[in-house]
Amino acid sequence: MNARTLRLTFLARVTAIAVVGAARQAPAQTEPVAPVPPPGLVPSDTQPPLGFLPTPEDALMDPRMARSWGAAPARMFLSSTVDVGFVYARPRVAAGYGKPFTSWAGIEANPIVTSSALAVYGGVRLELPYVDLRFGPRYFSAFNHTYLDNLPSYTRLELETSNGTQARAITYEAELNLSIPAGPGDIVGRGSISYVTGVPDGQNVFEETLHVVVRPPWVWRGRLGYALRLGAYKQHSIGLIAEVLDVPKRDDSITVRAGPLVRFVLSRRVELRASFVLPVVSPDTIGIIGGDFAELGVRYRWATE
Repeated sequence: MNARTLRLTFLARVTAIAVVGAARQAPAQTEPVAPVPPPGLVPSDTQPPLGFLPTPEDALMDPRMARSWGAAPARMFLSSTVDVGFVYARPRVAAGYGKPFTSWAGIEANPIVTSSALAVYGGVRLELPYVDLRFGPRYFSAFNHTYLDNLPSYTRLELETSNGTQARAITYEAELNLSIPAGPGDIVGRGSISYVTGVPDGQNVFEETLHVVVRPPWVWRGRLGYALRLGAYKQHSIGLIAEVLDVPKRDDSITVRAGPLVRFVLSRRVELRASFVLPVVSPDTIGIIGGDFAELGVRYRWATE
């Protein structure tokens, strides 16, 4: 092999090594990556979907919406909560500042329609992650119950067949609700004090929301229980509670009730709720109507974004 041939072979090898090195250093061709929105911002669709039911992409709710009401920033807002179930309807409208249904302060109005009465509540409310405090008056007008003569106790028949004036009353009420994380669930509690007015002197009334016969004016209630959290996001709960009510003006008027509470969350807007809190001890024998059979239905929530 002569000198010229050696030079050509050397140049060919150097060129090949340079080409291979350049190829190795060249960036690989990839598909463009969509930009990720900053945390806390919702992608700019024209309108968020209703979020009425979960979608296949997310077992909890539509991924284009904030996962919970607490994810949005604090602001002035309007909101509504509609409870519809077995023989009751309770739409609620609120206006305030904060994060709806999470941390806020404001006012609310709450008409209530059941098979036994029509009621209207309005008041102020402060809701924090573990504490919910409200105060306001509630007016009710019974469909079937009348004012009751002053007796030591009442039966279901006496409650349903009294021939007096159709019962109406205004109850001023302050109520504190607690939900404190503990272990795999929450300790739940409620305390309230109620002042019942508008009842004729010497007569009693069946308070249609508290579900207890009242000799005006005072009623107090205390509730304590535990709710176990379930589900992939710990959004469901099932628990047991017990509560005590007392009407100081009635002798031997202590009422004890107990039962289960159930809550299934389908999205941040829709929940299935049930409670069956039945009387265990009571001065009256009025049956299931004396229990806090408050929920067996669907709750729908809405708030301005």
